[in-house]
Amino acid sequence: MKNKHLTYICCLLAVVLGLLSACRKDLGNYQYHDINEGQISNINDSYSAFRGTALAISPTLKFTMDDGADTTKYTYAWYIIDQSVLPITKKTVAKSKNLNWSVNIASSTTAYTLLYEVTEVSTGAIFRKSSSLTVGTEIADGWLILNDIGGKGRLDFLNYLSASSTFKPYTDILTTFSTLTLTGAPKMVYYYYRRDPFSALTYKAIAVGTDQSTSVINTQDGTFTKFANISTMMSSYSPPPYYAQSIAAQASSNLAYLFDSNGALYYENATQRYAWGTRVNKTSAGVEFKISPYYAEAYKNSTTYALMFDTDNKRFMEHKSTNNSSSVPVPVSGNKVFSDNGIDAGNLKMDLLYMASTPAAGGRTYALFKNSASEVFLTIIQCDYSSFNPQTFEKITTAPDMINATQFAIDPTSGYIMYLVGSKIYRYNRADQTNAMVLDMGTKKVSLMKYQKLTYQTGTARYIEYASKLIVCTYDDASPNTSGQMNLYTVPGLNAALSLYQSYTGYGKIVSVSYRE
Repeated sequence: MKNKHLTYICCLLAVVLGLLSACRKDLGNYQYHDINEGQISNINDSYSAFRGTALAISPTLKFTMDDGADTTKYTYAWYIIDQSVLPITKKTVAKSKNLNWSVNIASSTTAYTLLYEVTEVSTGAIFRKSSSLTVGTEIADGWLILNDIGGKGRLDFLNYLSASSTFKPYTDILTTFSTLTLTGAPKMVYYYYRRDPFSALTYKAIAVGTDQSTSVINTQDGTFTKFANISTMMSSYSPPPYYAQSIAAQASSNLAYLFDSNGALYYENATQRYAWGTRVNKTSAGVEFKISPYYAEAYKNSTTYALMFDTDNKRFMEHKSTNNSSSVPVPVSGNKVFSDNGIDAGNLKMDLLYMASTPAAGGRTYALFKNSASEVFLTIIQCDYSSFNPQTFEKITTAPDMINATQFAIDPTSGYIMYLVGSKIYRYNRADQTNAMVLDMGTKKVSLMKYQKLTYQTGTARYIEYASKLIVCTYDDASPNTSGQMNLYTVPGLNAALSLYQSYTGYGKIVSVSYRE
């Protein structure tokens, strides 16, 4: 037994001595090197930038083994990491020591991660510094301007700067701020506060379209990245090309009408969960009728209502509330304005020149007609879902050029009828039956004349000021793609002269204008 223990102890000593010997033999076989440690500074913890603007960062690099000045010893990369989506994305935005990057990622209320990496070429060691980046947009409050540029649409924006009470221009905002592409000839742009019938969510909507399609952009969070084609919002189907000719919101009530490329008028009422797709220019018997593109919504009314003109039967037709059809309006009891003038709302025997609702005189609908003798007549009607109350029906005898007008607009303050003949703009004052040429644009072509009708913040003083201005858009035939102007004029009361309020240049042929409130 003692021999066994002795043998075990001897063996253990031999192993230990052997290990110690091996250690002595390896002394001096290893070479130790200092590690090149790096420090990155002059990068903030957070940044904010507007999409389309430049983000410039010049970091300071400091290493323990060199001063970092020799850029051949290192490679550089800047990344944007979006953790708001799955899978998380990592995008390289630059491969340079300093960052000078035109921010081209979507605006978002969630911050991105901005990551900077410096790699030592000889060792592969990586040094990192990260910060947060919030990307916003200045496209929030201002004029939306849809141009025709060589037969194609371009959407520009005049953004209001509250600090200076001025407007900053942005050209082609869809290319810069969105992936939405306009194809075809431009038709319309329109801002309103929409309530989705399916989700019941409300948002600041911009409808923009061409003769090929129309899209509605949800800009509630200040971005232009969320949009949908109106064909996907309809409860009925129409083959392409399919688009909106116009949209008219009743303001403050999330009610709206859409007149489409097939000549059908639809209404949207999210409270009742009615989506576009039920045609209302048809009778209760289901007989469809053609209408003029000029229809009048009940402005600032809380119940759906639209007054139309049946072009085949030359009659007024009105859509009320949640009805899925329309009917000839009946004047309120005791109203004899039409009957005293030999007029039947169901058979006017005249053609419609123009019709629109206006805030003037507490909210009225103006309609202009011409008969077979080329005489022009005006009727002013107070109407909504509960009543049809004509205020006047009269022949206009002091404005001989009105019969040749190509555009009309109703002054929202004084109720003047502004109309365009050639490149001259006239003002007809019904109160004293005076008619005067108030603007002569000379050789310039007038592509658009209108007043902006507010659809959301109808009580805000600054917006009310804009809505009172006559918008006149012009261009030169010789250079239609670059000569466009948007001019705003003050139209004072008492037949006083017009004065230029604001003017903006650098556009193409402007076909549509709206204001994002």
